[in-house]
Amino acid sequence: MKRSHISWRQLVFTASALSLTLPIRDAFAQGPGLFDAFAARKESPGDPLFTGIALTAYGWIVGIRVSGALNFNGGSPTQSQSSGQYYRCDRFGGCQSYRAAPYTYDSGLGIGIGGWSADADLLIAPFRALPVVKSLLLGFSPYAFVGVGGIGINPSNAPDTSRAVWSFGAGVHHDLLGWLGVSAEARNRRSLQSDSVIAIGSRRSWEYRAGLSISFAGHSDAVPTRPPHGIIVPIEQPGVDRFETAESAARITARVLDRAQGLVDTPFRSGSTNPSIGFDAAGFVQYVYGEEGIALPRTSHAIAELGEEVSTRAGSLRPGDLLFFGNDGTSIDHVAIYAGHDRFIHATASGDGVRYDVLGEGPRGEWFADHLVTARRIVAEGRERPHVRRKDSRDQGALDAPDHAPRADRAPGA
Repeated sequence: MKRSHISWRQLVFTASALSLTLPIRDAFAQGPGLFDAFAARKESPGDPLFTGIALTAYGWIVGIRVSGALNFNGGSPTQSQSSGQYYRCDRFGGCQSYRAAPYTYDSGLGIGIGGWSADADLLIAPFRALPVVKSLLLGFSPYAFVGVGGIGINPSNAPDTSRAVWSFGAGVHHDLLGWLGVSAEARNRRSLQSDSVIAIGSRRSWEYRAGLSISFAGHSDAVPTRPPHGIIVPIEQPGVDRFETAESAARITARVLDRAQGLVDTPFRSGSTNPSIGFDAAGFVQYVYGEEGIALPRTSHAIAELGEEVSTRAGSLRPGDLLFFGNDGTSIDHVAIYAGHDRFIHATASGDGVRYDVLGEGPRGEWFADHLVTARRIVAEGRERPHVRRKDSRDQGALDAPDHAPRADRAPGA
């Protein structure tokens, strides 16, 4: 009985290819990431079924993914995968049918490994930076990728077929619960030693993958800078560390919205958190939540690291959620409080103070919809209140830039 083995030369090559992603890991640390568990196989029943995991890190619309998969069986000498009908086609359209030999594997450990694959991919997801388009697609986000890696299959009647490959393909990801999603994709592998032209091939030459994904937030190690001279930045007071019940979370949200409503028409003032002279965007949110004993950081970007991410598609947002915008569509520098029915309240330079705006309504609403980066839920059942250490002004991050939305054509108000 022939025991399975994997070519170490091919494994070394694949490991080297995967290690190329490590130096650029930090460049994508600020973006969200995905953990996937997937199953993959070709269309023919004679091909082995692979199960594996993948890790993806995104920065803007570009992602880096590393994945690995194995084909398992019970390792019994008498156990084999059923053979199937194969079709081999060349790029000129000619196809030939033949019967595949059965696969039989034995690792000697009670678990058979009949094949393996490993890939490092560069992904492009163009609609990640366009939440409005993603919403129109009902939460679906298509992507394309190209990568390098290796694959090995061990048939019972032939030597191992391990080889280095490059691959290309496309897929789509869909958010189910904001942090939980599903994905499907198709991949075409080509040997690095092949000198044939790039060809799409028949559907039988493609590997199809379906997976379940869990999203997790990235992190940022921003270097704090001193606020501009003459701007007074108050010292944050520690919040109360405790978990909210559903009833208390609802009461806090209602009071936050009432307090924010009472500040409508307060003028915009960069660097201020004082209602008697005005607010900037982050200062307004920090003040409103601070009145409820919830201490938030001083900048929109820092606030966006708290709570849990919420999908921005229709029906996912709740009153009290925080919306984060970027003048360039990617870098967060503005924050608002969602009030329900697409309305949000914020301190806006282009609106001359605290006012309501509506996502997608009029030139201003369209600008904010196009520049919406993400949403976070700060107060929720079972969530601990955010707590910020006491700091002095030198510990504060750079203040947010004023928003560049079209000027308001009416006075701010409800």
